Amino acid sequence: MEIKVTPICLLPIGKLPKVCVVVGDPNRAKLVSEKHFVVTELVCAVREFHCYKGMWKDTEMLVMSHGIGGGGASVCFEELIQAGVTTIIRAGTAGSFDPRYREGSLVIATGAVRSDGVSEGLVPLGYPAISDHEVVGALIESAKSNGLSNEQYGVGIITTVGHFFDGPLGNHNKLWARSKVLAIEMEASILFIVASLRGIRAGACVNIDNYIFEREISEKYEPNRDVVHQGTFKMLEVALDAAKRLSSQ
Repeated sequence: MEIKVTPICLLPIGKLPKVCVVVGDPNRAKLVSEKHFVVTELVCAVREFHCYKGMWKDTEMLVMSHGIGGGGASVCFEELIQAGVTTIIRAGTAGSFDPRYREGSLVIATGAVRSDGVSEGLVPLGYPAISDHEVVGALIESAKSNGLSNEQYGVGIITTVGHFFDGPLGNHNKLWARSKVLAIEMEASILFIVASLRGIRAGACVNIDNYIFEREISEKYEPNRDVVHQGTFKMLEVALDAAKRLSSQ
């Protein structure tokens, strides 16, 4: 019997685990499959969308890459849901607005400012982009069980912005810092909107790879330092552990 697949990512419909951790970089998805999963299997490798199925601590789950930015990421999220996934956790990198959370710290998002350039094409901007409370709770429990202190992770609002480099219009970094927004990244608000519209659970845990205001002064962005790589490893452990907790709920 022919297996039905999604149109772009070619994910088999109704044949996959219900929980997925999504990352931006295809190489990071591959890293999870090789270093964290056992009995791993490549599900698809189309454009920036690379998906692996495997076992994490006796629980079957997925890891999939969505690339950089909202348009492509929304395709990944929509097609995971079409394939039958009911919980998605984003594990990515972000810049920090809060000096308490520097490189290697984690931020668990309760919601996201919608400056993504994509979701306003789905629903009005007054519609909130919020994390599912069960996912937030699982991420917090996972952070604690992985030995992170209150100084090593924060919980709160982040902002999703569609562009990485500033142009003549500048940015709203100081505004978001004054508004107690903790971090900035490029995909979470789209995930939250899509999840809310399609009736699934979603959340996000990001690793800080720069402190925004220090970066603006130095004009240097150095995301490949050891402290960032160590933070990414912690973030993946937290996200995978949370996915395991949620797979039984």
